[in-house]
Amino acid sequence: MNTIRHGMSGFHIPAYMEEILTHNYCPYFVRMTIVREGDTYRLSYRPGKYEKLDTVSLDTYRRVLLVRSIISIGEATRNYLVDPENYLIEPELVYSADNSTLAGNMRIMFYPDMKKMKFPGKLINFTERIKNNSIRDERELFSQFSEIMETGDINKGKMFLDKHLFRIENRSFNKAG
Repeated sequence: MNTIRHGMSGFHIPAYMEEILTHNYCPYFVRMTIVREGDTYRLSYRPGKYEKLDTVSLDTYRRVLLVRSIISIGEATRNYLVDPENYLIEPELVYSADNSTLAGNMRIMFYPDMKKMKFPGKLINFTERIKNNSIRDERELFSQFSEIMETGDINKGKMFLDKHLFRIENRSFNKAG
């Protein structure tokens, strides 16, 4: 079994959050253990069947679905008292079973966000890192999404992504039919 280890200091993870993360109460994080020695943490992750998501190989539909899934995961982790502001949301921290972009098949590697950036800002940065700039429609779509996220309205962003997922599905269906 692969184990990934990180060390960090200068941050405090509340005891309740350590318990949630290490007992896998929230199913959206990679399984982990946390060892605290003074103000230093050693984080060990056991991804199991999950591997780092290959965002480069995704088409536009799957990139949009990925962002929509990240929003769903962020909302779900709040229900487990782990707000998205408490952890980094970066492409290299997203793990997936079979490179799937469906929320139920993905896990986030919990790594504390010392800056506590707001969720909409994290989504803007995430889309900037995963978008394919050589595809004009995708570039424009994520630019519009970023404008919505700058307002902080996550629900409007979800509706925007859902609308575009539907449009892409219809376009694909009409080409096939």
